[in-house]
Amino acid sequence: MDWTEGFSRVHPVNAQIKDTDVFIHGTSSTRFSVIKLEGLKRKVDGKHFGISHNVICFEKLLENKHYRKAAIDLVKKYCQIACDKDNSSEGVILQIKGRELKKLGCPIYADWNIGFSRKTIEGIPFDINLNAPVSIIIVDRDIPFEYLEV
Repeated sequence: MDWTEGFSRVHPVNAQIKDTDVFIHGTSSTRFSVIKLEGLKRKVDGKHFGISHNVICFEKLLENKHYRKAAIDLVKKYCQIACDKDNSSEGVILQIKGRELKKLGCPIYADWNIGFSRKTIEGIPFDINLNAPVSIIIVDRDIPFEYLEV
């Protein structure tokens, strides 16, 4: 575990998530067929490899059109990677709202805000901004399919 992940795990971002926040996750159509049956799992076998291997990552969608497009483009790349890994014909973007994430009752961590983090002189972060243009969260629990939208 690197120091950024360690920092985030000590300081979950649950309190920063609003009910109306929207987060998206990209996967392959093959993996999606499994998700419909089992939900979105943190640990999946190699056959159903996705970009979020052993954790579930979501990209936050912001209202700003430029940042929203950048987030969607990033998730499309995740779909492409997942499709390449399991030879799927198409990608699937899943969405979850903040109120559904809160229902999970688990810690939610932030991946690093690339280029927008605040750091001490030693380079250690002391704040994570979920309104940064790049804002990825890590959900530390399996997510039932009924919490997700396609």
